[in-house]
Amino acid sequence: MPLGLDIISTQTNLYANSKSNSTTIEDLEDMGITVTQPGEDIGLDFTDYLQLMVQQLQNQTMDNTADPSDMLNQLVQMSVVQMMTAVKTSINNLVDASTLSYAASLVGKTVTVAKYDEDGNIEEVVGEVTGTGTYQGVSVIFVNDEMYALSDIMAVGTLPEVPEEPEGGEGGEGGTDAGDGGTTETPPTE
Repeated sequence: MPLGLDIISTQTNLYANSKSNSTTIEDLEDMGITVTQPGEDIGLDFTDYLQLMVQQLQNQTMDNTADPSDMLNQLVQMSVVQMMTAVKTSINNLVDASTLSYAASLVGKTVTVAKYDEDGNIEEVVGEVTGTGTYQGVSVIFVNDEMYALSDIMAVGTLPEVPEEPEGGEGGEGGTDAGDGGTTETPPTE
């Protein structure tokens, strides 16, 4: 039990040396206690589960025995969770590789990207992609010596000009009902 005595000794020294009664995270980590932040993954894995199962088997009594079928069910469930985690990791790696491959295919092509101006309006920037990469986990492209997220691409190539509306309002005066500005044909009569 020297480990237990060391912790008690460390706690006593920390308490005696501290200016207040509050213990900080650094104090706990100095004592060998792992501290997790809210929302942080605690990192339990299959090995941890097996250690818990061994402890349960070692600490069972005659009147409180572990049910082997329950343990087998839990073992199967843990195996499924471990397999699903491995599949998720593989899929994420595949998506990342596919995204980087797509971004690399854009090098040398003309793209239109969206950029917000000072007033919050979308401005179209047209230019040739000179490079790609990742920045803080986000795939980026370089256009006109500026970095844009891959998701900022509005079009590969240039966007067509937006046609102005006719001066006559909707349909215009003397227009046809063809919808696209063309003419309509009347069906032949018999």
